[in-house]
Amino acid sequence: MSGGIRGIGVQAQVVLKTVGASELLSGESAAALREVVNRAGAAAAEASRRLAPVRTGRLRDSIGWTAGIGENGLPAAAVGSDVPYAAVQELGTVRMPGKHYLEYGTATGAEEVFGR
Repeated sequence: MSGGIRGIGVQAQVVLKTVGASELLSGESAAALREVVNRAGAAAAEASRRLAPVRTGRLRDSIGWTAGIGENGLPAAAVGSDVPYAAVQELGTVRMPGKHYLEYGTATGAEEVFGR
């Protein structure tokens, strides 16, 4: 699901931070940068699905990603879910610790793509 995710209840972002970003956003470099962000988004979503708590599979199956421009003006990928209880599972409550499946999945996916 690499299209637009509507109504993301909770999301984590893979943001590529770089010096001289304006130089990267033109020509072939821009296409290469978008490709890396797309690979990172797909890998982060897949890792988040593996880490998501599963009772019925609805949460796991709802995890998707989308690419766009981040707050810093650079290409970024957002990974998230639109099920109503996604934020509770990610962040937890007073009585239940969070599972942090999006946070850890995003870090794992970025590590797979960027090698760190």
